Amino acid sequence: MNPKIPDRKFLERAVADSEVNALRMALFQATRDPEIAAVKAERVEGAVADTVVFTDADTELIRSKAVDYLLAGEYADEDQTPSDDEITDLIRMAEARELADDNMFMRRQILSFPEWPFQRTSTDTNPAPEGYSVAIIGAGFSGIAMGVQLARLGIPFTVYERRSEIGGVWSINTYPDVRVDTLSASYEYSFEKKYPWTEYFARQSEVRNYLDFVARKHGVFEHIVFDADVTAAEFADDAKTWSLTVSVADQEPTTVVANAVVAASGLFATPRELPVEGAAGFSGQIVHTTEWNDSIEYAGKNVAIIGNGSTGVQLLSKIASEAASVTVYQRTPQWISPRAKYGEAISEELQWLFQTMPFYWNWNKYIAGFASNDLRDLLIADEQWIADGGDVNRRNDAMRDMLVGYIRKQVNDREDLVEKLVPDYPPMTRRPVVDNQWYASLTRDNVELVTTPIQRLTDSAVQTSDGTVRDADLIIAAVGFQTEKFLWPTEYIGEDGVRLEDVWAAEGAQAHLGMTVPGFPNLFMLYGPTSQPVASGAGLPIWLETWCSYIAELILEMLEKGYGSTAIRREAFDHYNEQLHKEASRLIYLSQTSATRKNYYVNKFGRLQVSAPWDGEVYFAMCVNPRIGDFEFAFASAE
Repeated sequence: MNPKIPDRKFLERAVADSEVNALRMALFQATRDPEIAAVKAERVEGAVADTVVFTDADTELIRSKAVDYLLAGEYADEDQTPSDDEITDLIRMAEARELADDNMFMRRQILSFPEWPFQRTSTDTNPAPEGYSVAIIGAGFSGIAMGVQLARLGIPFTVYERRSEIGGVWSINTYPDVRVDTLSASYEYSFEKKYPWTEYFARQSEVRNYLDFVARKHGVFEHIVFDADVTAAEFADDAKTWSLTVSVADQEPTTVVANAVVAASGLFATPRELPVEGAAGFSGQIVHTTEWNDSIEYAGKNVAIIGNGSTGVQLLSKIASEAASVTVYQRTPQWISPRAKYGEAISEELQWLFQTMPFYWNWNKYIAGFASNDLRDLLIADEQWIADGGDVNRRNDAMRDMLVGYIRKQVNDREDLVEKLVPDYPPMTRRPVVDNQWYASLTRDNVELVTTPIQRLTDSAVQTSDGTVRDADLIIAAVGFQTEKFLWPTEYIGEDGVRLEDVWAAEGAQAHLGMTVPGFPNLFMLYGPTSQPVASGAGLPIWLETWCSYIAELILEMLEKGYGSTAIRREAFDHYNEQLHKEASRLIYLSQTSATRKNYYVNKFGRLQVSAPWDGEVYFAMCVNPRIGDFEFAFASAE
């Protein structure tokens, strides 16, 4: 039954707020209107990514026809999933270019036409024997995705969450103006359609509420044990089970046995300490951004913000608007870029369009990730371009010019600031940061940017290495996380008593597809080492779903064949990581500069530790289904 249709004026505002390419694709898919098919879409290369644009006349045609379609009220059936060939043709139309067939597999999935596009949803039998259980460590995006997958398959599981609520990083980070730095449309699960986000870039509270909603709706919430800290997990070689040491609230630690463990503790689980002499004697307040709470007062105070990564950039504008003074201590300049519609609300009219226009949600989701499909091009040096006087390649250098121009405009061409703010390394070498009026805030009378290194804290001030002392009542430590500590702080002990931390001590954390490690049977990781693709076309939650399906396939293989354990074979693990490091060597992440040595994408051994170096389609094909021959399976010993 179609909803009540608003008047034309309302619909005109709705389509005016829409993404015009998404609107075009949704309208064409719903109507197959030849006039819409004939619209000429031009693919334009930008400094960061390509865009698809239309003439003003064609834009008006698309919007006008969309209003007429919506007014008529005879809407297409969204439950009819197009064939792969149809979707392929539509994608080529949307991207305004020819794409090879092997670039289509992941793209078709991102559109999320089926109810469950990325997850395994059924099994022929119910193979889990009595007492079987999977332990999931963490109830953030990763843990909830795994819980949803197991719930769909009827596999018993328990989620252990050390905090008192769902959310992971979206529970622990509540500092001023914290929000996602990718569009909400790409920062959501594919199976939860048309969630009514209120902003283009959702705030922390809305993201946490979204996770809570998903967990309750899809049968995960009742499986969560809160205030449960898993401090250790040890594999039993004979029984092929894991023994978990769990501390729940103020109770004595208990031992829990699980057949498999999914480590979903995330990359940003362990805050980095503020490495400054004199912190213990500081009479004011020092707050790491993960410790923020509503009792912290900054209005009228002298505030020091240490750090200018994503966190420090997000909170400056809000703090500066109320503090007496703010001193920003910058160690390394960042490439900080604008995002269209950042901080803006989604209008009531556009909300209606999302809920009502057939296929608009799907195409908006696709186009939200559209720009990241080709980002890998920015990361590969062009030797001829460099020989001719360039820095990296044509596109990366164009991005640099664009960002330098943006910096100048934001700081009103103040050379004293430009000199401090423009990095000496290429864009994309480090994680890009989204601007939240950070540059503009530096021009305020009550804000000072300091690039001289901090020497120590006195009882009431910050002293830099040049001897300058600046008063501070409140120090905000926006110094990030110990991202090298994957799966931290749980201690994992695998076969023959080997500690995972010791395995990773030689060259840093490594895993097969970011999920498994030899010698640690039935231990699976989400958002593990080198798992985040450098160019994906999809938001992180969709990758989490993909990895969850992969893990579920291995668990089902064990259950259906009666095995007690599975582990990646050493030769498969070694071959994969050799290929990974070979591919990574092509990327500018590994250029030997001081900036990249401080980059959390690269570990202290000069190896990529966060990102998978392939483009999204290549990596997605690896992660869709496990190659069973790459794993060794074993039966549990008889009691």
